[in-house]
Amino acid sequence: MATQHVALVPLGVVPAWSLRASFHLVVAAQVLLFAGSNLPTPLFAIYEHRYGFGPGVVTLLFCSYVAVLVPALVVLGPLADRVGRRPLLVAGIAVTVLSSAVFLAARSVGWLFAGEMTYGIASAMVMSCVSVAIRELHPRGDVAAGALAASVAMAAGMVLGPLTSGVLAEVTPWPTTSPYVLDIVLAAVLAVALVGVPETRPPGATTSPRARTFHVPAEVRAAFIGPAAMGAATFMVVGWVFGLSPSFFHDELHVRITRPVIAGMFAALVALTTGASQLLLRRQLGRRPATGALLAVVLGMAMIAASSALSCLAMAVVGGVVIGAGAGVAQMNAMATVQRTAPLHARGSAMATYVTICYLALSLPVLIAGQAADRFGLAAVTWWYAVAVLLVVLVSLRLSPRADIRVTA
Repeated sequence: MATQHVALVPLGVVPAWSLRASFHLVVAAQVLLFAGSNLPTPLFAIYEHRYGFGPGVVTLLFCSYVAVLVPALVVLGPLADRVGRRPLLVAGIAVTVLSSAVFLAARSVGWLFAGEMTYGIASAMVMSCVSVAIRELHPRGDVAAGALAASVAMAAGMVLGPLTSGVLAEVTPWPTTSPYVLDIVLAAVLAVALVGVPETRPPGATTSPRARTFHVPAEVRAAFIGPAAMGAATFMVVGWVFGLSPSFFHDELHVRITRPVIAGMFAALVALTTGASQLLLRRQLGRRPATGALLAVVLGMAMIAASSALSCLAMAVVGGVVIGAGAGVAQMNAMATVQRTAPLHARGSAMATYVTICYLALSLPVLIAGQAADRFGLAAVTWWYAVAVLLVVLVSLRLSPRADIRVTA
């Protein structure tokens, strides 16, 4: 059932775009954000050789992005409800230009850390409001369809980022320059275009400087915990895929992956399957589809763990496809439930809380697993990781709302 549109609030800038065009521009911001955050992934092998560091530094680079992102969300979370969605979107995309410029000018590993941390700030600015803006600018005001668009945009960015960067690194003479030049151009154009989108902050949104970042109203907290655990479970798996899968394929399945264009192929495959499942199964919103999706995530992790004992690359690849299919539907359900249950005046801070939980789940478990792998081996740690994901899934299933979300289109 379609929901009523949120009233558009003019905050000093006359909208230059129609509602439909504005919706697509904000979706593009979500795609570009997640694509840009993954541009360095295929280039790390080049950076390792150029600056003389090892895999441990790569893990620290990954964690430095999240380490800045989470506290930045704490600071910036309330702003989506206080100053509006549009200012944060424009400023956040503009800061991604600065981040790519830092990577472009990199002369040492310190520059790489600076680039990752700058992108963490930009991501916090955009993530605190972009999913809410997508939902509020949906032409039909459809909560579920807006959640679908936000989830597919995230998956699309995670596919396009490493693939685009890897291809440009292969086909141009400037492997660590061309990806960032492209990102700077696209982000600069998009930041200017976003100035013309209408503001959607509701008239009743708080303007108090004391607004809390992590504010989930008491009346919806019980309904929030289950979807938050659902999102955390899927992001735990995404963290393993992007953080540990290259080492797993190299050490356990003896796959030699060195060229940038194929360095992130497994992660891109999982992200591609995630987006495809959301498009193909976009009507599968509700407790039963969510349960099946979460069980698929656990099954996929178990298949990958078992592939080491069987020395079966095909099983690991199929496991990745199963994970992607399950994660896509689960993320779509989780985001739709959070957006549906959060009241207008606290929707931005509720989404900031949800995103923060997801990113903690993305980074902390894989960081612990990476350290444990040095002592116990990556094969054993992957089994433990699958068990940990199962425990979070059980929490989600126990606490998720039983009411279904209906889709009209």
